[in-house]
Amino acid sequence: MSEQDKAPELDQALLAEIDQANDRIDDISWWDAPVFALFWGLIMVVFLQFFSRYVLNSSISWTEEIARYLLILVAFGGAIICARKNSHIFLDFFHLYLPKTVSKYLFALMDLVTISFFSFAAYTGITLAQRMANQRMISLNWPRSYLYYLIIACLVITALVTLHRLVKTLRS
Repeated sequence: MSEQDKAPELDQALLAEIDQANDRIDDISWWDAPVFALFWGLIMVVFLQFFSRYVLNSSISWTEEIARYLLILVAFGGAIICARKNSHIFLDFFHLYLPKTVSKYLFALMDLVTISFFSFAAYTGITLAQRMANQRMISLNWPRSYLYYLIIACLVITALVTLHRLVKTLRS
């Protein structure tokens, strides 16, 4: 069997492995609990907003802003889960046809780029949070910088989780 005949089989095997990995829920960790709590909080706030607006015909003013902030935090918290599960989007094609050593260093390079991106985003977020320290949320009388510091924490944790994966990749 030639190399070209093996390629479709390899692709089918890879696709089956990816489908099987996506269907599993046994890899939920305690790291995911805060994100799930934020998600359920978002569901409750959106339901409260819907119920008060369409059933009671009197919308609660803070629900829209809080739902927006919770959605932002769920997105950045989800980045931590994606980093932990190594499921951030990337082009998963070239390494199949490269030697294992080259593939290993290619993944290490991708991790370095990811760490650099999230670290730079966190650094930029600190500057933004400091500038927003005097601005208040519209419906709650809290500084808007609280939200930015939570986002920065998510970015730093994502970079650290990716750094941990990079060290594991280089040691194996």
